[in-house]
Amino acid sequence: MPLVRIDLMEGRPPEVIRELHERVAALVAEITGSPIDRVRTYITQFPPHAWGIGGVPADVARAADVEARKQAALAREAADGAGAGPA
Repeated sequence: MPLVRIDLMEGRPPEVIRELHERVAALVAEITGSPIDRVRTYITQFPPHAWGIGGVPADVARAADVEARKQAALAREAADGAGAGPA
């Protein structure tokens, strides 16, 4: 049973995470010859301050990228909320 672990900085939309699970599992199954239902994927997302790049936390070293992801996530949430309609 192959197990693939992926660590990512948080902020990617759920559809990207789902696609990672699907495509990584398919690739591992193809390469190893294992049935896809035996392939396991585990994706961990962590906050930018928990990742260091050259001794500098990512929320500092990649502040523009982190902010862009945050704004994109807020825009997605707003769009999802706008489409919900009145309660």
